[in-house]
Amino acid sequence: MMKRSRILKTKPTETHARSIVKAVVYRVLIVLSVFIITYATTHRVADAASITGLTAISGTIIYYIYERVWSRITWGRN
Repeated sequence: MMKRSRILKTKPTETHARSIVKAVVYRVLIVLSVFIITYATTHRVADAASITGLTAISGTIIYYIYERVWSRITWGRN
């Protein structure tokens, strides 16, 4: 079994700016797909826009946290 110290780093390997840029680019792709799928389902722009807006905000925050956690994990890196 691996020791905790070998799995988690004390300092992230990515800057906050890099994590933010990655999160924003990823969210743009997801926002477009959510809007298209929601509009295709509801046929209402207002519904698609409100659902897309909520998922864009919450998803970006969740993804940023996710990336920051993974930047500290050394498992699977050379």
